[in-house]
Amino acid sequence: MVPYGTKTWKPVDFSDLSLLRKKNRVIGMSFPRQDAALGLEPSILTVLPDGDNVEYDPINRLYNDEDVLFYLCSVYISGYDEFVIWAGKHDKNKIVVGGYQPTTFPEEFTSHAWKVVRGPCDNFYVTIAQEGQVVDGICTYDRLPRRDLYDIYKLNQQIIPDKRVEDVVVSINTSLGCSQTPACDFCCTPIMCPKLISKPIDLVTKEAQALAIFKPRFCFIRDENFTMQADWQRRLAIIHEALPETKLYLFASANTITSQLKADYMVRKGVYMVCLGLEDPTKDYAKNRNLDMVASYLKNSGIYMYLSFIVNPLEIVGKEAGEAFYTKLMERFRELAPEMVCGNFLMPFRGTGLWDKYFQFVGPEDYRYYDSKTPFLVRNPVLREKMKFYMFWYQWQYFTSDFYRDNVRRFDTGDTLHLRFEELYREFMPRYERIWNVRA
Repeated sequence: MVPYGTKTWKPVDFSDLSLLRKKNRVIGMSFPRQDAALGLEPSILTVLPDGDNVEYDPINRLYNDEDVLFYLCSVYISGYDEFVIWAGKHDKNKIVVGGYQPTTFPEEFTSHAWKVVRGPCDNFYVTIAQEGQVVDGICTYDRLPRRDLYDIYKLNQQIIPDKRVEDVVVSINTSLGCSQTPACDFCCTPIMCPKLISKPIDLVTKEAQALAIFKPRFCFIRDENFTMQADWQRRLAIIHEALPETKLYLFASANTITSQLKADYMVRKGVYMVCLGLEDPTKDYAKNRNLDMVASYLKNSGIYMYLSFIVNPLEIVGKEAGEAFYTKLMERFRELAPEMVCGNFLMPFRGTGLWDKYFQFVGPEDYRYYDSKTPFLVRNPVLREKMKFYMFWYQWQYFTSDFYRDNVRRFDTGDTLHLRFEELYREFMPRYERIWNVRA
């Protein structure tokens, strides 16, 4: 192996960007590494510039620094440790970092990177041309993500109803941020992008048309709250026109789907599933005050509903508290009858309404657990594992119930949702059946 370079890096002359783009390798990476299990196109693709010298590495290999001009690293909380280890083996002066963790804790990256980019960014060279080590991302909304660098067919699996392993999924963003007022106390979106910013319509049109080459069966509209945009119907029509045979699914909030007419419009424009946040079923959120009515709108239109929920591990300690929470959750499932549910443990993000209440429980050693599936606020390892099991168990009980079969849909269809929960069942049950005498 060629030894890693130790030469002192000299600042680049940004006056000739065309020359800069042709010089040496520019390599994009996502931390944690992108693989089939993660299932979404990496955010780094919106930053990677044009040029034949640009690459995307989904497995974050080690490189000879002599061959590389820049490493562009998108770092999420759970990828922090992986990034630090990788960065320690490379020239700091060639590393540029961005993403959620560098935005919220830029001081943690100044010893590892030449530039730390805060907030959203889609213009790499103009962004890093700013003076200083910590800079604000610059968005110009005039270019498409570099999907030519990424194997969508292999690396963009999704766990959703009716998707077969071989089905192709693509995704698109038409906006950034969220203007929900008041902001949800658990949500980190306003930290990355504190206001709703819609991409220009012509760029949405170009990107949707560019996705048609993949002949996707599904397309995920990844906006934090797609229907919050005043012109969401126009944007949906554009995507459907470009992908007329593709099933669309999207994030929304109940307070933005205010009539049956809107649900009917969605289904006419190719929407097959809407992802809504049920959140903590024991609390009231302004965005969810008409959730039951919206559920009926979607059912009437034949649109699937995907409900995500949050479990605060500190509030379900003890048999009585745990049973009360999950009893309420199952009641809401039966009332709303969603086709898919997905549980997430509470993850306090810096700067959110929850942070002051929980920051004393969170240290750098917890970063790797920001995967929504680990109740890291609970320090007892046995209790932590038991909570992880019951998160799975109640979802399994819902999907395999007579109620789901008779009133929602068949679960055992061999789609990716079914296959994933079968996999989880095989992982959990041998252990927990023995320890806690749980029976299927």
